[in-house]
Amino acid sequence: MISTPRTPRIPTARAPKAPRGGAVGGYRVAVDVGGTFTDLVLRRPDGTEAVHKTSSTPGDPARAVVAGLTALAAAERLAPHELLGRTETIVHGTTITTNALITGSGACTGLVTTAGLRDVLPARQGSREDQFASKSAPPPPLVPRRLVIPVRERVDRTGAVVTPLDESDVRRAAGRLRAAGVEAVAVSFVFSYLFDGHERQAAAILAQELPGVFVTTASRLVPQVRMFERTTTTALNAYVGPVLRDYLDGLADRLAELGYGGRVLIMQSNGGVVGLEQAADRAVETLLSGPAGAPAAVAEIVRTLGTRAARAGAGGTGGAAGVDRAGPPTRPPDTITIDMGGTSFEASLARGGRTETTSNGSLAGHPVCLPALDISTIGAGGGSVAWVTAGGLPRVGPRSAGAVPGPAGYGRGGTEPTVTDADLLLGYLDPDGFSDGIGLSRDAAVRAVGGLAERLGIRGSAGRHPDTAVTDAAVIDTGVIDDAVIEAAAGVHRAVNAAMADSLRLLTGRRGLDPRRFALVAAGGAGPVHAVEIARELGIPLVVVPAGASVLCARGMLRTDLVRYYVTTLRPDPRDPGAPPVPSDLDAAFDRMAAEALDDLPPHLAGAGRVGFTRSADVRYAGQVHEIPVPFADPAVPMDHAVPAEPAGSVLPRTDDAGLKDLLERFHDEHELRYGYRRPELAVEIVNLRLVARVPTLPPVPADSPAPPGPAHPAAVAPPIRAAALTEPTEPTAAARRREVWFDGGFREVNVHDPATLSPGCPHQGPALVAHPASTVVVPPGYAFELAEDGTVLVFAATDTADAVLHRVGLGLGLVAGDGDGDGDAAAR
Repeated sequence: MISTPRTPRIPTARAPKAPRGGAVGGYRVAVDVGGTFTDLVLRRPDGTEAVHKTSSTPGDPARAVVAGLTALAAAERLAPHELLGRTETIVHGTTITTNALITGSGACTGLVTTAGLRDVLPARQGSREDQFASKSAPPPPLVPRRLVIPVRERVDRTGAVVTPLDESDVRRAAGRLRAAGVEAVAVSFVFSYLFDGHERQAAAILAQELPGVFVTTASRLVPQVRMFERTTTTALNAYVGPVLRDYLDGLADRLAELGYGGRVLIMQSNGGVVGLEQAADRAVETLLSGPAGAPAAVAEIVRTLGTRAARAGAGGTGGAAGVDRAGPPTRPPDTITIDMGGTSFEASLARGGRTETTSNGSLAGHPVCLPALDISTIGAGGGSVAWVTAGGLPRVGPRSAGAVPGPAGYGRGGTEPTVTDADLLLGYLDPDGFSDGIGLSRDAAVRAVGGLAERLGIRGSAGRHPDTAVTDAAVIDTGVIDDAVIEAAAGVHRAVNAAMADSLRLLTGRRGLDPRRFALVAAGGAGPVHAVEIARELGIPLVVVPAGASVLCARGMLRTDLVRYYVTTLRPDPRDPGAPPVPSDLDAAFDRMAAEALDDLPPHLAGAGRVGFTRSADVRYAGQVHEIPVPFADPAVPMDHAVPAEPAGSVLPRTDDAGLKDLLERFHDEHELRYGYRRPELAVEIVNLRLVARVPTLPPVPADSPAPPGPAHPAAVAPPIRAAALTEPTEPTAAARRREVWFDGGFREVNVHDPATLSPGCPHQGPALVAHPASTVVVPPGYAFELAEDGTVLVFAATDTADAVLHRVGLGLGLVAGDGDGDGDAAAR
């Protein structure tokens, strides 16, 4: 890929200023820009953390970033330039590319492709993606046909050149694209994954003829089989590349003005980070930049839960209900992570502590065949608008009120009812303790939700204001909210819960997995409010709410590695295209990718100086059209990046016949797990080889270091909770206050617990609320909760215990005590 002269302006690296105490600063900051809020987490040199949430500024996202950094500096009693002068790393998750794609505000893009393939984008795969949606139409191509320019060149399926590239065609194409005012050009030729010389040659000519224009090639971005997916991914990279480049330019300038001279790392969809220049060149890899931060934080939490589950299995629970004494679990519990913010609801699966990934994703109807965390997204957040269809049916989302004007309860001019308004009226949210210092207005929420009730034809009960409109000021002034408003608010709450539960059914069901065997990890400002009801709907036995759940994605970003993915489609033997691969051919392909990785990973981003490699293959039965990714049974492969002269292949594992046989057996197992059958008698094809290069960005955390605590208040941190203080749990501390909350068709006065006043290890019965900073854990009747050592809140059935549920989930059994389906072999999933 070629990004001509305009790459992001990175602040000049310099030594950070010495703090007042004389020690060299070592702050790290993560910034997650969402549709409604921008979350920031500051990690101090001693490992403690501070957080801050500020409203996003969609018109200028960098303004919210600067505002958040300024607020963090003030909380540290530093000027902004002092804090940033002591900060060594900023990790940034952004929705810039996502918004550009969804709103259609990307760059004017051209496509140069092989003659005869001008219609590769509108033709798509040649069939309807959803066979049952006969009236659905795919989105229009990102590149209009008039800007798709064919040129003469041809390579055959073995990589041999049939027709050399006609350079005069490329220059004529550049002239036409210049006249059209394009800002970016994608180059995608047939079989370029086997021979990339023509694409490189064309890109060089386009860069010369179109100075300043973003140029990207398929063979550099995604060198693998399938012409449509490869081309549309490359076109998508061109479409969003200039937008991200300009944003990063502006952000780098603003950080430089504030005195920042450290490194800026950008979060990728694959769960890793890269530097500014690499992010701008491969902008398509940032389409899920924000949500991709959560799995790294969840992995840390799951390891802790796995340790506790192992203790429970070894006898630590002393016969707690439902514990199967089959022995301690052999791997971390499987989890479903949900992140419900102000605009959207994201969900991902992790099995054995590893988040599922995909190389066949899509966004806004456009395939993206680059490795990414398999994150499912729907338009269901706190700001999702409740509305009524022409037929009188209630709906919630996907449209959001966003940060401006936001929900009606924000008091910023919003008038449409949202999920946040409904949750406020049902008592789940504290009107005086919301995010970013926002005081929620019940009156405004009543008016908005009352209007929805009227449109739905809901009337108040006979005994309460029967002749008064539900939005009448007199109703508000009495302090009594009409039953119709509450019924409408409860309906909004149920509707959004149902939509989120359905998305999780799809996420697990399409893999043949039973959600009852998972734990549900709730993140985002709104996630803990809705998580237990979602879990109840799906039969999930355990809800895990981490400390600082509202900023979990930002927290995860501070724990991510520098990651690069590489792929090679195996070249068929021209004499026998169906012949199985030779182990030495696999090793040669992996060696080439490892050498490329060492060239791509700059030494100053190498963290601890060690690169780990992971090998996998895309495998299928002969005749199938889609593959299953299967990892090799390799240990993690470290390499000293300080010795680039050493051949990469000398430290990568060698593939022998036994290793190849093991890979194929793993494929049969995975195929049976996904689709319910295996056919070992059929021929098996290895289509693609993949290599992941991973570099730590943080030094290892000492085993005796306390876990970063959940802050008691934005930009403040509670004292660390140390395991030594947890040997003898004390009696529960009395709740600080009580509040009326809607449960099971009526209001009940419940305890509102402050986690700072709770003793770890002591169970508390619901109904109750746990008031985390910027989020609230809602514990309905029939459930209990317990504070874990690291500040995590565990919610489970009141008839169960935390250790019993953790042990069953760790074994892959799940289910509530006495459910009768707990026989459970984990492999039966």
